[in-house]
Amino acid sequence: MQPPTWHIIINRTTCGNGWKRWEAFLIQHAIPYVFHHTFTKEESKSVLSSLYAQGHRHYLLMGGDGTIHHGGNALLECSGADAPQLVVGVLPCGTGNDWVRTYGMSDEHLAQALREVHSAPWHIVRLAWPDGRTRYAMNMAGGALDAAVVKGLRRASVKIPSWILYPFGLFKTLLKPHTWHAVVRWDHDSYEGPLLTLQAGFAQYCGGGMWVLPHARQDAPGLLIMKPKSLWKILWQTPDIYNGRIIHQPEAITDHFREIHIHHTGKPIPFEADGEYLGESPVTLTACFNALQRLTFHSGEWCASTRLTHPRATVQQP
Repeated sequence: MQPPTWHIIINRTTCGNGWKRWEAFLIQHAIPYVFHHTFTKEESKSVLSSLYAQGHRHYLLMGGDGTIHHGGNALLECSGADAPQLVVGVLPCGTGNDWVRTYGMSDEHLAQALREVHSAPWHIVRLAWPDGRTRYAMNMAGGALDAAVVKGLRRASVKIPSWILYPFGLFKTLLKPHTWHAVVRWDHDSYEGPLLTLQAGFAQYCGGGMWVLPHARQDAPGLLIMKPKSLWKILWQTPDIYNGRIIHQPEAITDHFREIHIHHTGKPIPFEADGEYLGESPVTLTACFNALQRLTFHSGEWCASTRLTHPRATVQQP
């Protein structure tokens, strides 16, 4: 069988001329492709909607986690119930590539996956607000301190790698009041009390390589609730954010979930997804299984290893 033509959405804002490296890769491996250069998220959404309406079902998002977030949300919105039929891959070329840290593959394996269209269910997290607004975390959702950092950095005009930018933003945010009071209920458990940060998702990395959900699985997304602690202790334990030991700290509450309801008493809790600031609590986070298909090295990669039995979740539109 001839490989399909991949429609590649390039984020020129973050990629610059980095797309040329991927063009050489595609030519070398005889992968049929069409480039679509975009400069804004609105332009990317318009292009994806038009391509879907024309019947195209194979997409590559070239950029960082923000590109994946906006591209994935755009495809979910325009395709509706047909979203699980779309195969979406990622060509990393941005300032933050945490999605690739969890799901990426070598160039050799990527070429094979593109030729043979190996895919696996792409599970994501839906964020929903009482006013009916929804958004999807393609990588991970974060609340409280994590979202406050993202909110403080969203106006940065200089292209800086996230592994440098996020720690800088974290330190700056820690110098301000950074404790919230939360009421968090998930499945058959709950927590009410002071909150430092919250992370939830199927992926394991965020913030430029921070390994905050090492327990996340493809059949059970991970949840981390971190209670407040002193500034010196946060700084002293910074390495634990990158080696996965953060979940073993005494202030950490970890679990898996299907649905999380988050409310606040006092000031609202900020929330972000994939490094994009989205809003404040109250908000509900829901695991959406089989929302899309993601390109992977081996077909049935996660189904074979975890024996998924979840029915496809309904992907509600914004």
